[in-house]
Amino acid sequence: MNSMTGFGRSEVPIEQFSFTIEIKSVNHRYLDVGIKLPRKLAFLEDVLRNIVKSEMRRGRLDVYINQQTSETSNKRVVIDKSLCQSYVEAFNNISEKLDVENDVTVSLLAHLPEVVSVEQQDIDESILQKELEEGLKNALAQLVQMRKVEGEFLRKDLKVRIDALRNQIKKIEEISPEVSKAYRERLMKRISELAVPDVTVDDNRLLTEIAIFAEKSSIDEELVRFNSHLDQFVTTMDEREPVGRKLDFLVQELNREINTIGSKASDIKIGSHVVDVKSELEKIREQVQNIE
Repeated sequence: MNSMTGFGRSEVPIEQFSFTIEIKSVNHRYLDVGIKLPRKLAFLEDVLRNIVKSEMRRGRLDVYINQQTSETSNKRVVIDKSLCQSYVEAFNNISEKLDVENDVTVSLLAHLPEVVSVEQQDIDESILQKELEEGLKNALAQLVQMRKVEGEFLRKDLKVRIDALRNQIKKIEEISPEVSKAYRERLMKRISELAVPDVTVDDNRLLTEIAIFAEKSSIDEELVRFNSHLDQFVTTMDEREPVGRKLDFLVQELNREINTIGSKASDIKIGSHVVDVKSELEKIREQVQNIE
């Protein structure tokens, strides 16, 4: 079981360049991959995205690739000789026509537009792709490991909370048989208070009324299903595949059962435990939202 929160980073030196790859992931209903990289690397975006998709199932993942140039950068100065010759000829023409001294110097020519430029030697695209793919996989490996570690923390926390739910449900199971008994006592007390002389109470009618109440307030089936969902929850956490959506569905079912228990039981003691169960389920739901 993995978390959807993680971070991975790798450094990729290629010739005179250095690339930094960082990946951040947070929870998301589906898989959503965003990639930000230098314009010169735009041709690699789909390739890198597919690598991420092959490793991840769910989560919002942001991939950042930054490029730095080393101090020993392999740059070169390029002189446009043809353009420089054109400038010289133009200055000679001006000198002859206007009868002025031609004082053109190398320094002046070097400062003229587009005569001198600095070029950065490009990296072979096949080498660039290979190295960046490897760097991305290394960053992903760190991310996956972090998500596994975080997932293990979540597993331990959830198991503690599941045990707390079992304890609350056990208390409800112990109280449940007393609900019908308490209802019978309240009914008998009410009848006694409203007793009319020369009027007898039909015991069969009374028993029928109590039986109907017991049937309507019975939460045995809901308790069985609730415990069954808890067992499924624990089993699902141990599966190798992404389980976030399954666990989220089970939390919904647990909420459905405890709501029914609360509405059918109509008992203050049970109601108190129902509130505690709902509170614990909300904490579980929040944790489950971060599971892949």
